[in-house]
Formats: sequence, C-alpha cells, structure tokens
Amino acid sequence: MIYLIDDDHAVLRGYELFLRSAKLECKAFDKANEFLFYYVPREGDLLILDLNLPETNGFEVLKRLSEENNTIPVIVVTSYDDYQSRKTCKDYGVKAFLRKPVDGETLIDIIRYNLQS
Repeated sequence: MIYLIDDDHAVLRGYELFLRSAKLECKAFDKANEFLFYYVPREGDLLILDLNLPETNGFEVLKRLSEENNTIPVIVVTSYDDYQSRKTCKDYGVKAFLRKPVDGETLIDIIRYNLQS
C-alpha cells in the first residue's frame, strides 16, 4: 500500500489517479494525524509525504515514525526545499526528496525501486 499525505486536495486526487493508473494501491490523507492514527506497519508499504502540513508537519511525522522504529520507506514530495530540510530528511532515512511539481514517471520509478528493496 502506498500512503499519501498532502493537505492540498487537488494534489492528493492527482496522486491517487496517477498511482491507480499505474496499478498501484494507495490511500490518501490530508492530515498527518489521521495517517498516524490509522497506520499499522506492514511489509511492502511506502509513504509519500509533504513537509508543509497544518497541525502535524512532515518533520513531526518523520520523528514519530523514527521514535516508533517504523521503517516504512518515505518519499518526500514538497515545495519546501532548502538545505536544512534535505539534511533533516536524510537524517531520518528518507529514500527520496523531490520538489513539486514532480515528474510522474520519476515518482513511479522511485516507488517501484523502493518497493523492491
């Protein structure tokens, strides 16, 4: 399952349609807290995460996953791009850091690579 967290409903819908057209199963959340409440770790999951979220931001999600020793592969897709953000994401083991707008084929390639690893 590919989990999506982004507060922009149009972006979430676009991800869902695109991933489903690539035969990938996904579940979208517009709030990080909803994902954190819902998610039960399973083999083969992956998270696509925006950093700039209301209430609980993407960095807090990464911190919480780390504290729970959760090893779900995370791909950050954000318009919030600076050195410190990239460094923090790297420190949390983020598999890819992509700036919006993202090329769909690149995203699919990264997803498939990380699901096979």
